[in-house]
Amino acid sequence: MKFANSQRGMSTAGWMMTLAVAGMTLLLVFKMVPFYLDDQAIGQTLENLSARKGIDEASPREIRGFINKNFQTNMIRDFDKEDIEIYEEDGFLKVDIEYEKRVHIVSNVDVVMSFKHNWQVKNQ
Repeated sequence: MKFANSQRGMSTAGWMMTLAVAGMTLLLVFKMVPFYLDDQAIGQTLENLSARKGIDEASPREIRGFINKNFQTNMIRDFDKEDIEIYEEDGFLKVDIEYEKRVHIVSNVDVVMSFKHNWQVKNQ
């Protein structure tokens, strides 16, 4: 019976450690999820390009305009337009989007997230 009385639950130190881990997890989720949502919208933008009528006859400038309009519609945050590369190669019109986001967590700790998307269409 003496053994059962000594097991009453988690200690104060245990609760503090659990709360610290839960707090850090929530902090990471709240700081990183918006960038992953933006990346999902960027990927969807490139998928939607394929469904556009006459996209195979569009110029790189027109495609950049389609992408920029979609970014405005989806309110893509903190995106450098220089990370979009549109070029013609081997009879294909290609779009490469490669970028990274750095999120400050605490003190000198940052999280770096890298994203990359590719799209191409046969040029007429």
